[in-house]
Order: sequence, then structure tokens, then C-alpha cells
Amino acid sequence: MKQENGIEYKKTICPLDCPDSCGIIAKVDNGTVVSLKGDPDHPYTQGYICRKMRSYIERVYSSERVLYPQLRVGEKGEGKFKRISWDEALEIFARKVTEVRETYGGEAILPYQYAGNMGAINKNAGYALYHKLGASRILETICSAAAGAGMAMHLPDVPGSPPEVAEDADLIVAWGINIKVTNIHFWQYVAAARKRGAKLLVIDPYKNDTVKSADLYIPVQPGGDGALALGAIKLLLESRLIDRQMLEKQTTGFDALEKYLRATPWDEFTRLSGVEKSGIEQFAQLLAGHPKTFIRIGIGLSRNSRGGMSVRSIASLGAVLGLLDGQDGKGMLLSSKSFTGDSSKLRFPELMEKPTRHINMAHLGHALTSLKPPVKMFISYNCNPLCVAPDASIVRKGLERDDLFTVVHEQVMTPTARYADLLLPATTFLENRDLYTGYGHFQFGVVDSVIEPLGEAKSNFQLFQDLAGKLGFTDEPFRQTVDDRLSAYIATIEGLPPNFEFIPDKPTEWITSTRKRLSESVIDCWQTFFAFNVEGDEQTPSIPCLLEADEFSNKDLCSRFPLQLITPPHIDLLNSTFGERYPEESGTVLIHPNDAEIYNITDGCVVKIYNHRGGVNRVAKVTEDTRQGLIVAEGIFWQTASCPAGINDLTSQKTTDIAAGPTFHESLVAITPIDGH
Repeated sequence: MKQENGIEYKKTICPLDCPDSCGIIAKVDNGTVVSLKGDPDHPYTQGYICRKMRSYIERVYSSERVLYPQLRVGEKGEGKFKRISWDEALEIFARKVTEVRETYGGEAILPYQYAGNMGAINKNAGYALYHKLGASRILETICSAAAGAGMAMHLPDVPGSPPEVAEDADLIVAWGINIKVTNIHFWQYVAAARKRGAKLLVIDPYKNDTVKSADLYIPVQPGGDGALALGAIKLLLESRLIDRQMLEKQTTGFDALEKYLRATPWDEFTRLSGVEKSGIEQFAQLLAGHPKTFIRIGIGLSRNSRGGMSVRSIASLGAVLGLLDGQDGKGMLLSSKSFTGDSSKLRFPELMEKPTRHINMAHLGHALTSLKPPVKMFISYNCNPLCVAPDASIVRKGLERDDLFTVVHEQVMTPTARYADLLLPATTFLENRDLYTGYGHFQFGVVDSVIEPLGEAKSNFQLFQDLAGKLGFTDEPFRQTVDDRLSAYIATIEGLPPNFEFIPDKPTEWITSTRKRLSESVIDCWQTFFAFNVEGDEQTPSIPCLLEADEFSNKDLCSRFPLQLITPPHIDLLNSTFGERYPEESGTVLIHPNDAEIYNITDGCVVKIYNHRGGVNRVAKVTEDTRQGLIVAEGIFWQTASCPAGINDLTSQKTTDIAAGPTFHESLVAITPIDGH
């Protein structure tokens, strides 16, 4: 912390679910944050933060901020509450927990939380109490389950390549990632490489902001990434452009993949990828002609019924190209896996008397409406499930149940918060202490609160410690301070330098992980071979292979809902965070001119997008940025008074090929203009 003319400058870290996990300098005037900017001392942020976070203080001081405990007085969803004290709130919370547990059993309590705050302490704050109560357990699949599982099948526990390796590449492939929107600090390495003469190739279903700044572009069918990657390997095989000696030294099991690829006809690769054979050939030749290639893989490409297989196939292409040998400019990054610690020091599974049922985050609608035995109490923190969970009309139906008691711990009045029976005020990251790492870089930091909590807001950690105390629980985890828990967890973290010493009550300097691999091959550094052929089963093939889409291949649905829908990120939102800034906005939908003509849609008109799950209104943007047959709805805007549905009313509770992740980017829909627009 620095002081200057009565102004304090305090270091903190962005808590949001973004690979960049930026270092931030908060300017504080008399206890009020007046500006946020990037920390120039942070090796990755280097003084720059995105426009969303530069204006984050608008959320901190928003009129929508929840500042006091409140009890519902209107109908569920109306958002009408009366203020109560924390003593009353904790008493109601504890009484309801006890009542549900004694009457229906602990599994009738369903917690739902994810990564609204990525801090190790506050993200995991509820687990100790949930385990003690014997509550149902959430499977945290909603973001990267399929992607992580796909990579781990062939290359377990190996960190991704450091992003700065890309600076020395001759070819950078942004595969299914809109760098300029969701990974902006990686762009500094793209810019440096291009200054040297490198090329940027983007592979994506539509022309996003990164495509428009790229040198080369391959439009791929949604979910067709795996077919494109495997097609490139097939072409390299047929053109004898594969380094067999390298494969023998760095990989195992390639013969099984080779046999499959040679036996599979070309039209299958082109049909499933949406790329002609000549395009796949050009792609493979480009890769072969640029040995110093860096592939930046996006998690979004895994959110479809073939998502795990797509990551498996892209990773296999990287291995075939020798991108794991540690040479300058060669690499592959999905997630950095920069620091790994013992999560039991944060979640305390030993407090469970016996294992309880698991409920997939992607199946929240089912859990709240049809699960047997039923859920009777729903607790949400660090998340806005009514906006982010798939098949949201069913989630809404569940939240409307009179016999469901819902507790929401939240910063602002989200659509989910409006359905709370008990609404509790949560701190922002500027108001609590925590530990943060990044999954797009290799930095670590512990930061203190920047300001005191506004109103009567409590951190996630403090809420659950207070509730445990009200319930009379005295187990050691419930007596810990934040620094007690930090100390115990940090002692287990792999990746910290040997001389690192955690000093409670003090922030840390930016720490670089020892798991950062520079100029070392995966084999030399991790004693791990890339395995093309792994143990599989009837549901999970042992080698990367072609798969048919689930919903996109359903002929019955295709006949009724002929357009494909994907829902990628919006530059001004992070998932549903910041939705309060856009009241009564439902977002746009990109539609190709040919489709617009077919459906009598003009640029700027309001349209209804619908399917058998629900419908949502958006403003049409007629553009060739998307292909015919594919509409693109960027961003999770909040439900509005004029349109009480959101984009996830259209998405499915069906899950990915592995790890049971959600399939947000595989929905069939129809579209029509709305009368009067």
C-alpha cells in the first residue's frame, strides 16, 4: 500500500471467472474507492485491466447493491422485501436449516455456488457447513468440466504452456477463444509475435472481435472442432509430414489413432467439421510450415455434446506437431494449472458423516422440480443460477415453488435474488481478504480488503462461520479465521517457491509458480508421455475420434427448429455479472442476411427466438459475421420486466460426452419477428 497526499493506493486482484486474474491498484480516498487500474508490477497484467473492471466501482456503489438482510414480503420473483437485522436473519436461516434437516434429512438442502468470486476462501466458504449438515453436493460442471477432463485423459496433471511462450511463435492459433473479449492480456503476446512477422489464425464458428483482427480465419461448425483437428492429423499422415522419431520419444499409442484415421473416409471429417477438404489441407500445410506454433484453446468449444472429444482431438494435434517439447515459440495452453493445493483444507469432507447424493449444476431445473426425494431448501452464493443455469424456464418454475425455502447471498438484486425468501448482503472482492491464482497465467497473490464492507455486507466466509455458530457447531473449521484457513491451505500448495513464507495479516507480492515450464519438454519436466490411446469404455472411446452431435443431429428437432444457436461471451458481461448495468436490455442476435430474408427479419427489429424449452426476445443484427443456419446470441443479459426470460431458457440440461458438463452451445431454435417492430 502506498499513500500520497492523503490518498491510499492498495493492491488487489480481480476475483472474476476469467483466465487473466488481473492485478489491480485501487485508489482510495477517505475510505471510498475512486478508481481501479491495472497493477504495473503484475507480470501478466502489466498495468492494464478490461473496461468491465475499470468501472467495477459502479457495482460497489450501485443503487442495486444489497446492503442489509431482507425477508421476502411479496410474491416470489417480485423482488419485494423488508429489512431485518442480522440476528433475525441468522435465526431464521438456522431455524429453517434445522427444520428441513430434521424433517426431510440433510439431502433436502441443496447448495448452489460457483465462481462469482474465485478467491480460494470465499469460493469454497460454504462446504464445511454443507458437509456437516449432510446436504446434497453440487457437481461443479458448469464451466470447464469437459475441457479439463478431455485434456487430463491424455496429459494428466501437466500445466499448460506459459502464455508468454507465444511471443516467440511464428503461428498462433486461437481455437474457440475470443482473445480480445475473454483473454485480453494474451493479446500482448500476439501483438509482439506479429511484430516479428508471425500470423494469427482464429478457428471459430463466427466472426468475433478476434477474427476481425486476425490474419487468417477458419469458420468451423459449432462442435466441429474435433473433426477439424483429426482431419488435420489425417492430412499430415497422408502427406508424410509427421515426425515419427519425435512421436516415439514424446508419446504413446499413436498407432491406434493412425489406424482409425486412415480407415475413416474424408467426407466424414468435412461433414462434421463444416470445412472442405481443401480447407483442412491448407490448415495442415500451414501447421507443417510453421513448426513454432502456439495453440490457445478456449473452454467454450467444449460446451456441446462433443466438447470433451474436441479438446482431446486438439490436444492430440498439438502432440503430433511436437508442441510439448519445450522449444521456443511452441506450446499449447488450455488451463495453466499453475498452483495446486489440497482442497480438503478448504472444504473439509471429513465433516460428512456419510457420502450424500451428487447433483449436477447443469441439472438444476430437474433438481428443483422433479428430484426425489425433493429439495426443500435452496442456498445460493457466488452465483446467479436463474441466469446461468441451462433450461432456465424450469429453474424458474422450481424457484416459484411455495414449499421451497430459498436463501440468496448476493451483492446486487439479481434475477435469482428476486426469488429469495431470505436475501443476505454479500461483500465484493474489495471488501474481503483472499487468495487468488489465475488459470491463464502463473501468478499467485494474497490480498487484503481495500475498504470496509458497505452497509451490513458479510463475506461468504463470515456468513457461514456465523451460521455455524448459530447452529452450535464447534468443529475446528468453524473456529478458524481467514488467516487460519489460508495458512493451512497454503502449506499444501504445489508451485510456491521453496523460500515462500506466508505471513498472516499481510498481503503478498506477486509470486510466480515453479510449475511454469519454460524451455523444457513435458517429458523432461513432468516425466509424462502424451498418450493417444487411453483406457476407455462404451461411452468414452479410447482414442480421439469423430462423434455425431446430439441435438444438432436430431432430425425431429431440426425439422421444427431449423437454426443452430450458440451463446458466446459479450464484451461488457462476464457470464451474468454486470447485468445490472443493462436494465431492460435483452441483447442482440446475429443472423445471416439469407436467414433474415427467409424469416422476414430486418436489421434492428425485435425478434423472438424460441424452441420446445422456451423463448426469449432479442434485437436482430443482420450480418455476414455468422454463417447461414447459425444465429449467435452474445452474453447472458438479465431477464427484464418486458421479457421475463433469458437466453438460457433455450439451452438444454443435456450434458457433454465426458464429465457431464453443460451444452450451452448446442441448441436448435426458430426465430420470428415480433409484431409491431
